[in-house]
Amino acid sequence: MNLQSKAVGDRASKDALAETQDRIFAISLVHRRLYGSSDVRSVDLDAYLTGLLDHLRTSMRSQVHGISLSYNIEPIDLETDTSINLGVVVTELVTNAFKYAYPDGVGEIRVRLSKLAGEQAELVVEDDGVGKADGAPAKGTGVGSRIIIAMCISLGAKIDYRNLQPGTAAHLVFSTKPRRVIAA
Repeated sequence: MNLQSKAVGDRASKDALAETQDRIFAISLVHRRLYGSSDVRSVDLDAYLTGLLDHLRTSMRSQVHGISLSYNIEPIDLETDTSINLGVVVTELVTNAFKYAYPDGVGEIRVRLSKLAGEQAELVVEDDGVGKADGAPAKGTGVGSRIIIAMCISLGAKIDYRNLQPGTAAHLVFSTKPRRVIAA
C-alpha cells in the first residue's frame, strides 16, 4: 500500500490508500499481540486500543496538524474476533472525525471505552466540531460508514450519533460476554 501510495499522483487516491493502510493496521495489531500472548482467545483492549490510537494519532497528524486525539480506555478483555471488529470501528470513527469534524484543522477528538453493568461496555468517540446533520448523506465515498455498520452488526450493537452542539458523539454499547460457539 505504501509503495502504491508513493506511485499515485492525486490526493484522493493517496488518502484512500492511507485509510486502507489504517484499516489493515487495526487488524494486524491484534494478530501481532496474539503472537506474543499465551491466550489467543482474548485481547486486552487497553493495550490494543492504546496502540491503535497512538498509530492513528501519528498517521492522521501528518495530514492534519492542529487536531489532537485523547483517550481514556478502561481495561477490558474481549474475544479476539470482537476486538478486531471494535478496532475497525474505532479506526473509522477517529479517521472520520479527523477528516470532517474540523474543517479549519483545529480541535480535539476524544475516545472513551468504559465498562457498564451486566457484561457490557460503551465506546464513545466525540468531538466539538461542525457536527453531523441528521439524515445527511455520508461525506466522502461512504465506505467508512458502511464498514462501521457492518462491524456493529457483527458486534450485535447499534451505533448512535448524538449532536453535542457543537460536535458529534458516536456511542456504541456492546457485550463483553464471550459468544457461545455451537459445535456442528
